[in-house]
Order: sequence, then structure tokens, then C-alpha cells
Amino acid sequence: MHSFSLGSPNASIIVYVEKAPPLDKLWGDMPQNGSNTPLSFEEIKAIGEVGGNGWRKVFNVYAKLLHALPENSSLRPKGFETWQAYRDNELLQVSSNTRLCFGHHHLQLPTNKHEPRERQIHLIAGKTHANQLGIATECVWLDHEFAKHPTMPLIVCPYFDYRQLSNNKIDVLIGLMQSLEHQQHDNFINHLE
Repeated sequence: MHSFSLGSPNASIIVYVEKAPPLDKLWGDMPQNGSNTPLSFEEIKAIGEVGGNGWRKVFNVYAKLLHALPENSSLRPKGFETWQAYRDNELLQVSSNTRLCFGHHHLQLPTNKHEPRERQIHLIAGKTHANQLGIATECVWLDHEFAKHPTMPLIVCPYFDYRQLSNNKIDVLIGLMQSLEHQQHDNFINHLE
């Protein structure tokens, strides 16, 4: 399967979904297998127009999730009054700290949880996709929709759609992300000591 990503090459919040939007309708071709392409201003809007309402929902939920993080979170976008402003002006651009991976992407996870690394949180959107990536059985399932990897900064969550990842479920996901963020901070401090 064709695998590529959109967004920042140095992202801290990396989301994995199975299917990509029809970028060939916008760009003439699909991105090369294994490539990463940061979006430019207004490309999210253009992708939503060619990809339909489902892709607008994915982008909206992604922006809404990050904007709902607490003000003191290093993962929360800074300088945006609303999640809509963040979505339209920075999400999946080179400086956004976000990346969206499509297909059977190789999960680039740290091999040693105590090793100081850039802080990253990997979110797999959907249990089905987690199964396809071969990671679901390695995770600890908190309920039928959310799971955490026992040693890696990885969370399986519902797909980025309003019905599947409702506001209440966004709150659950934020709690899991904050837990990982605090754990990564503590591991980094312990490594320095």
C-alpha cells in the first residue's frame, strides 16, 4: 500500500490513518511512497474541497484536539485564539509540530523509553488501523476504543470524526496525551540526573 505523510518533518504529534485524501486531484499526482510533504497556507481548505466532508472532519478534529490541550502543555499550539485559526494557518505545515501519516506507515518509535529523545506522541486513529499496522496486540486496551502501548509513546484512539471522537472522547484522549507528556518529561529529567 502507498504510504506517505503530510506535515512537519520534526512533528511531536503524529497521527496515523489508513486512507489518504485524493491529493492527485489537487496536485496531479499522489506524493511519492515514503515521502513527507508539509502543507502550504490554504492547502487544508483545498484538500477539504476535493476530498469532501470526511477530510474536513479529520482536519477539524485534529485542530480541535490540539487546541483543547491545557495552556501549559508544550504540545498545545501557541498564538491562536481558536482551533479554526490554528487549522487554517498552521496545521500540517512545516512549523506546525504535526504530521498525518497514511497507509501502512512504519511507526518510528523510540526503542528505549528512557533514552532522551525529541518528545513525540503517536496517535493511531482507529482500532482497525492499529490491527493493520500490527500494533494493536502490543497495546493495553483501556476500553474498546482507547489503548496505550506499555513502553512507547503511542495511543490508539477512535478515528478523527465527530461521531467517533466526540468532545467527551477528545477529553479522554487529552488525558492520555498529558500522561505521556508528563512521563516523557520525567524520563528526560531522570536521564539528566
